[in-house]
Amino acid sequence: MENRRHIDLKTPSGASAIYNNDLTSLNQSDEEIRVIHLASGSDGSFIECTLHKISLKSNPAPKYDALSYTWGDATDTREIILNGYVVNVTHNLFLALRRLRQKEEERVIWVDAVCINQLDLDERAQQVDLMRKVYSLCTQAVIWLGEPPEQATPTFPMHWFGDERDDDSLEWLWNNFYDYATDPEFDTTDGDTVDWVFHGLANIRLLLTGHLSDQPLFADFTGDSFSYPTGYSRYCRSLSKALRPFYKNPWWTRVWTVQESVLPPKACVHYGPTTLDFLFLLDAFATLAKHVLDDCCSKFFSSSDLNIRSALGRIGSKIVNIRNLRNNQRDGSVMGLWETLIACHAREATDDRDKIFGVLGLVNSWPVEPISADYKATVEALYRQVTASQILENSSLVPLHLPLRKYAHQNLPSWTVDWTAPHGYGSQLNTYQFGRDIYKSFEAGGKQPCRPVFSSDQQVLQVNGRRCDRVSSVGRMVPAGSPAKKRKAYCDWFRMAQIHRCPSKSYVSGCSYFQAFWRCLSWNILMIMSEDPCTKESMRQFDAKASDEEYYEAFLSYSKTSRSSIFHPKGLSKEDRKAVLKFDPTFAPADDQAWGQFSSLAFRAEQVIHGLTVNMVMFMTDSGYIGIGPPQTKVGDEVWCLFGGSIPFVVRSTGKTCAVRKGETETSLWEVLGNCYVHGIMNGEIADDENLPAQTICLG
Repeated sequence: MENRRHIDLKTPSGASAIYNNDLTSLNQSDEEIRVIHLASGSDGSFIECTLHKISLKSNPAPKYDALSYTWGDATDTREIILNGYVVNVTHNLFLALRRLRQKEEERVIWVDAVCINQLDLDERAQQVDLMRKVYSLCTQAVIWLGEPPEQATPTFPMHWFGDERDDDSLEWLWNNFYDYATDPEFDTTDGDTVDWVFHGLANIRLLLTGHLSDQPLFADFTGDSFSYPTGYSRYCRSLSKALRPFYKNPWWTRVWTVQESVLPPKACVHYGPTTLDFLFLLDAFATLAKHVLDDCCSKFFSSSDLNIRSALGRIGSKIVNIRNLRNNQRDGSVMGLWETLIACHAREATDDRDKIFGVLGLVNSWPVEPISADYKATVEALYRQVTASQILENSSLVPLHLPLRKYAHQNLPSWTVDWTAPHGYGSQLNTYQFGRDIYKSFEAGGKQPCRPVFSSDQQVLQVNGRRCDRVSSVGRMVPAGSPAKKRKAYCDWFRMAQIHRCPSKSYVSGCSYFQAFWRCLSWNILMIMSEDPCTKESMRQFDAKASDEEYYEAFLSYSKTSRSSIFHPKGLSKEDRKAVLKFDPTFAPADDQAWGQFSSLAFRAEQVIHGLTVNMVMFMTDSGYIGIGPPQTKVGDEVWCLFGGSIPFVVRSTGKTCAVRKGETETSLWEVLGNCYVHGIMNGEIADDENLPAQTICLG
């Protein structure tokens, strides 16, 4: 190493030495990319690799693996040899190359950090435009999730297939449970005795077997011939602790890794010395999701250890959109830019432009001019372009259904989505991903056509609609987290809507105020499970046309089971509860009610209510409407039904005026805060009311 020249790829001279020569400079018309040939070697030897050019147009297609990983801390680096030079790469990439290196043969891998000249903005943009081909044509994606912590290092390398080839490993797991129960000398506190990473992945593998009642995580099997190494509760805690570094790896949060795991024909996960077929992981959590929502298993899941529910929930939430996108790619479903951005909304990027550019490889339908990567464009201009093009392309205000609160780019127009808003920030990001199909159930914008007009600088959006009402009171925001905190907010909403005074009072649309209240909580939606006619898999759907009896049974089931229910013993006060039970005694829970143990109906109802109310507020209007809207809603805001929108919007006057076209009379400028559910106006009752004036409103 001493005799080799050190260069820095972050400097123009260093990058030029590696990338600007006949052997490595790229021909754009031939769709050339660079790959590294990773030389064979043992654990103690230096990592050596050389760059080679290949054409994605070549026939037969080139053979290479594509590495999917995160760069890691840019200041924590290690040395490797690249094209004869000593260069620094991040520690995480160094660890990945060390694990992937073969002892006898070289390995061909595409690695973005070294295969793309990161200083050349034009090359970066051109290579980003090739990402769909890079990952679609690779032999496989290699997903690197890092090394487990030393205290959780697996005792032996192994691979999980997700099929009958895992049977010996699963048999070994069950035999260990027998050993724990029958050998009094077995030291279960010895870290060398219990391989917790193996136990964690083995139990995930068991999810594929189906019913939760047959699995040791969801039913305590302790008996004469079965025992957990540390007892059931401690076993679950140890498992969730062992899995934490696995699902907390930043790979699960980055936007680029979605297409890197969706597009390849197959993918293999590397976690230290352990590897697993990525498809098995996707299938395991699809199976879990199905059984959790079915009558067969919902009770076992809801009563299982909280640590396990939390760990599995976190992994499942990171996997669901990857699986959906992968299925869409395989069955040829049309994937436009907007649908793809929504699916990847919670993912993060170092460069805010990559929130858009990082998903372009997943898009297979461009009704208008495709967006290409351009690292010379500003973030604000790019985000305005994306939202405006979607509105114009579909003559629809669907983009405004997304959470509109701003985060890193506060100066964006209110109608523009700030894609940098982090996971769970202030508005219902999870809600939209959880129930974006819900928005298709409503017609609050009525039958009038949408005729959007943008100002020349793309700062103002002019649309038409009808005003519903003014917000007169606002309740507290429902927080994420404990059921107790949610319950407290729901009780606050109950009193704000004055249900406790007279639950039978007639609501604006004709039902009782109590009924309007609980229908608001669930947005008058039922979650149902059905079978996908193509894949035969269980899928979640939302029903906004169910009978009154079905809605009532779902809310009643939730109310007498969920710990967040206002009818929980620590919910409504004695006086408030008495008023409701006098109106409808069916809501009185049994003295021995088992709170937190759900039927499938109750569990699905809770999922809907939490999904549509967390990080939201309830409000009332001057005319007595009850609604649920964005957390920044305040008294004086207005509810409008805009033509082209499926649901109503909360808007606020900015106190300013504007003219969309030069020479036009200036009109008031409004800020759109977000969408809302208002009971009684969701099917065009306001938007199609010819007795109300249709008005033009300018959103800035």
